[in-house]
Amino acid sequence: MNLIQENTKDVEWFTSLREVEKWLEINLEDFDWHFSDVVGGWTPLEDPIWVTGRELKSKIDEFDYQFSWAVISAFPLGTQPRLSEEPYADGNPNFWKGIPKKQLNDSLFEIVCWDSSATLWIGLPEELGIRVLKNAPGILDLDELNKKVANKS
Repeated sequence: MNLIQENTKDVEWFTSLREVEKWLEINLEDFDWHFSDVVGGWTPLEDPIWVTGRELKSKIDEFDYQFSWAVISAFPLGTQPRLSEEPYADGNPNFWKGIPKKQLNDSLFEIVCWDSSATLWIGLPEELGIRVLKNAPGILDLDELNKKVANKS
């Protein structure tokens, strides 16, 4: 399931990981996380970087850092990095056509911070997608939006 949150005044700012955790009804520490194409966040957050769920939860509990740009990929705990490419958000046209795919096939899902103006959820399992649709304001089906745009062309 691919979703987008934009054009809503019901969020203080995009992409609050505290809010994302709440809307997904997950615990950040139950996953390992890969960050890439990062603008914003905490210092020194290297790009790209693997962050354990415990580290991420600790940072977000300390302060809910804003990411202007980033691809934040969720992995099962204990995942060993096997990356061939680094995911990217800024300038990536693949989010805006057809059915977007996760950039890291082994990831469970991706959270994309888009220019401080939108949050994209790519490859969400159905259960998590239903939770986001239920809990978060301003959520739309990204696949359907892309289809509408394609039909207008």
